[in-house]
Amino acid sequence: MVPSLCGMPEQTRISSKHQVTIPNEAFQAAGLSPGDTLKVEARGPGCVVLCRVAELVDRYSGSMATGGELRERVQGLREEWR
Repeated sequence: MVPSLCGMPEQTRISSKHQVTIPNEAFQAAGLSPGDTLKVEARGPGCVVLCRVAELVDRYSGSMATGGELRERVQGLREEWR
């Protein structure tokens, strides 16, 4: 577990609908914004990692040779959400 800025781990509870609230300090430190789309990945028992989808697109952009067409299509989809 990664400690918060105060040295104590942030905590939250899982609701009956499987929802969690990201504590404000962690939310801000991660550079998240309301409306961001997150990928959820289980890393093992008791460990879940969230990653902003836009960062995943940027990280893997260029992995496939599409002549830039894929990036343009993804950018167009981003604009539709705004």
